[in-house]
Amino acid sequence: MYGGLISCIVLIVLSPAVSGTTSAMLPGADFNWFPLSNPGIVSIPLAFILGAAGTLTSRDIGDPVLNAEMEVLSLTGVGAEKATHH
Repeated sequence: MYGGLISCIVLIVLSPAVSGTTSAMLPGADFNWFPLSNPGIVSIPLAFILGAAGTLTSRDIGDPVLNAEMEVLSLTGVGAEKATHH
């Protein structure tokens, strides 16, 4: 999560949306290193890749009892709350 957040913020700060154009937030400055005005095309896949890498390299397997409870709940719905009238 932090990798995606940091990459997004850095790419926004280094984009033409912040500096280098007449419609930028800081039109007098010119430090736009990143050519795209919307960094989502780069930061979203990067965040996904970093999240997958963090998940795959994590040693935490969780609590086996809680994992079994969640599996039963997700497959059967046993223990779910009833609907309420609003």
